[in-house]
Amino acid sequence: MLRSLVLNEKLRARVLERAEEFLLNNKADEEVWFRELVLCILTSNSSFISAYKSMNYILDKILYMDEKEISILLQESGYRFYNLKAKYLYRAKNLYGKVKKTIKEIADKDQMQAREFIATHIYSIGYKEASHFLRNVGYLDLAIIDRHILRFINNLGIPIKLKSKREYLLAESLLRSIANNLNVQVGLLDLFIFFKQTNTIVK
Repeated sequence: MLRSLVLNEKLRARVLERAEEFLLNNKADEEVWFRELVLCILTSNSSFISAYKSMNYILDKILYMDEKEISILLQESGYRFYNLKAKYLYRAKNLYGKVKKTIKEIADKDQMQAREFIATHIYSIGYKEASHFLRNVGYLDLAIIDRHILRFINNLGIPIKLKSKREYLLAESLLRSIANNLNVQVGLLDLFIFFKQTNTIVK
C-alpha cells in the first residue's frame, strides 16, 4: 500500500512540491526559521491545523509580549494548551536573531548533530520536534515520528512506544530502511504515511 502511494505520480508530485518549499526555507531569512520553530513548538501534542492557525495569530506579536500576554493570545486563537505553550514560546523568543545562524552551521555538516543540539539547547524540544523543524528548513535526512507514524510502525508488528531516545533512533532506523527501499528521503516518508492515514498532506 505504501509503495503504491510513493509511486502515485500525483501524490509524489505534491510531496516533492512540499520538499521544494522546505528547501526554499533553508535559504530564507531568520524570520522564516523562527516561524518554523514556533510552528513545531505549537504542533507538539496538537493538530497541525490548530498549530498553524495559532502561529499565524500570534507570530507578528510574540517578540514584544511577556508569557501571560502570549498565553492570552493563544487562548484567543483557540489553542488548547495555551499556558504551557506560552511558557515554551516565551523562552524560544529569546532565540530570535540566532536560530538560523546557529543551527544552519551545524546542520550543513551533520543533521543528526544539529538535532541533538536543538533537543539539548531549546527548551521543550525533543527529537520529534527537532526533526520536524529541521525538515521544514530543508534538511531531509531525519525521520519525523508523530502518532500517525508510530501507529504505522506498530501496525507492522513492531511494538515501539518512543519512551526514550534509543527507541526513537530504533524507529528512525526502521523508517530509513523503508525509505531507502522505496527510493524516497526519510524526511519525506512521513508525508506519504500521513496521507495514507488522513488523506491529506500538511505538516
